Amino acid sequence: MRQGRRRRDLGDTPWITIAAIVGVIAVVILALVFFLGGGSDQSSTTSPSVSSSAALQTTKLSNQGVASITVKTTTAPTVPVSGVWIMVDYIGSYKGSYGMPSNLQKVEQSGIRLFEVVNATGTVQATFAKKDSSAKHDLSVTIYKDGKAVKVGDNSSAYGIVSIRYP
Repeated sequence: MRQGRRRRDLGDTPWITIAAIVGVIAVVILALVFFLGGGSDQSSTTSPSVSSSAALQTTKLSNQGVASITVKTTTAPTVPVSGVWIMVDYIGSYKGSYGMPSNLQKVEQSGIRLFEVVNATGTVQATFAKKDSSAKHDLSVTIYKDGKAVKVGDNSSAYGIVSIRYP
């Protein structure tokens, strides 16, 4: 009878089993620390607001992963008391033309803007259009003569167009 060599099983070497278990536990712990942000280093791109008491000091983040947005409000420009002026008011972007029919000026802007019509001696026109699909805000166009509004038009529809003429 021939005796065969016995094959080694994984259970025959307990140190391999123990090393594998320890390795898996170490990987799990490292993953938890990495993904849950463990540790004492609390670096953040947001500015924390700190509240403290005599016995306990905590830090709260005032911004939880949302970028802060600063909105600058524009004040309406003062319309001069002489000459002819076009004021366009829209929170978004717009494009258009203004002036006398023989000499139209093209512009692309946003916000409240005031445009002078130089040497206005006849009919003055202004045509402006929204460059976006917003239907929440009006595009407003006003023609001023000697500091007084003489013609006003507005449109709140998406890609809305305002076209006015004076006189």
